[in-house]
Amino acid sequence: MKKAFSEQEWVYQYYLSGKKKPVILGTKGTWVIGGNKAIILIAFSFPDMTALKTIHCISNKHPIREVKYKDLRYYAVNIVDQDKVLAIIKSWNC
Repeated sequence: MKKAFSEQEWVYQYYLSGKKKPVILGTKGTWVIGGNKAIILIAFSFPDMTALKTIHCISNKHPIREVKYKDLRYYAVNIVDQDKVLAIIKSWNC
C-alpha cells in the first residue's frame, strides 16, 4: 500500500517538478481534514494567494497560512466549509 503524502510533502514534490504556479488540492474530493472533504489553496507568493481567494470568493474567516518546509516557503488556505468545498469542486469539474 502506498503512503499518502502530507500537504507539505505533496507541495514540495510539486515545486521540485518545476511547477511553480498556484494549485488547488482536493478538486476531485479526495483531500480530507477531520473526516470531511476539504480544499487547500496553495500559492508560492502572497499576492498569488490573495488572487486565488478572490477568484473563489473565500472570506477572511479562512486565514492564509505561511508554511516553511525544507527550503520551500508557500502560502496555504484550508477550506472546510462543505458548501464552499462542493462549489469549488463543481467549478473545477465543468
